[in-house]
Amino acid sequence: MKQPGSPKIIAAMPAYNEAKYVGSLVLLSRQYADEVIVVDDGSKDETARVAELAGATVIRHGQNKGKGVAIQNILAEAARRDADVLVLLDADSQHDPREIPALLNGVAQGFDLVIGSRRIRQSDIPLYRRAGQKVLSYATRVLASGKISDTESGFRALSRRAISEIHLKENGFAVEAEMISEAASKGLRMTEVPVTIIYTADGSTLNPIRHGMGNLNRIAVMISERKPLLFFGMAGGVFILLGIIAGVMVVKTFAASSVLATGTALLSMLFITVGILSLFTGVILNVLAKRIGSR
Repeated sequence: MKQPGSPKIIAAMPAYNEAKYVGSLVLLSRQYADEVIVVDDGSKDETARVAELAGATVIRHGQNKGKGVAIQNILAEAARRDADVLVLLDADSQHDPREIPALLNGVAQGFDLVIGSRRIRQSDIPLYRRAGQKVLSYATRVLASGKISDTESGFRALSRRAISEIHLKENGFAVEAEMISEAASKGLRMTEVPVTIIYTADGSTLNPIRHGMGNLNRIAVMISERKPLLFFGMAGGVFILLGIIAGVMVVKTFAASSVLATGTALLSMLFITVGILSLFTGVILNVLAKRIGSR
């Protein structure tokens, strides 16, 4: 029973064809939250019905719109319902709702975004998933200039401030990285707490390699949009370096045999030209981004 003056806590999860797991997750989450919201993202099974029977408030999408859209709806609902804390978790049974208090404790300590880190307990994670998570985490750190170790974890808690100030645009699974980037840009305090992770044989229908590459692609796009000088500057630097290496090879070949390697020389000029253009592009876009951001 909710105590007078205690914070209003909402637990929420996006769900797509998770009828097998969503009921138990809702029941367990209700022990720690005043309300549980499930966004049924166009499921073809009984996800919505099971969630309702377990006591969740269900928001239905007529078709599958993506995890990012589902989380955008959850944030809007949490703000509309005047939540003090929003706990997000996945509906595929990977997260243990009994660990919700650890995330709530982080918010109580003054943090705005508390992430349940799987990397702190890496022994629970298959090696190939660990490798993919590390690549995505490094990319997100570039995007957010942060030190979060598990940027892809969907188990997280948001404070009232985070609920109101984080505005998301990503439709797919890159929404977790975008949330961290948004929190960093708004000056919100972030931390991690260790959580367990449960991988079941049928817990996810996504191909992990395709899923990871898709997320990495979207993160790269976000970096180019939010940090154009870094993105285009690095690309330009690589092209200029390749051009210089090719130019040195041309000089060495000419010095040794008095033969001009025309093809390599043209390639050197091309690389250097592309590199310089990339650098100028980064500078121009960076200036434009700062002007837009200051309005």
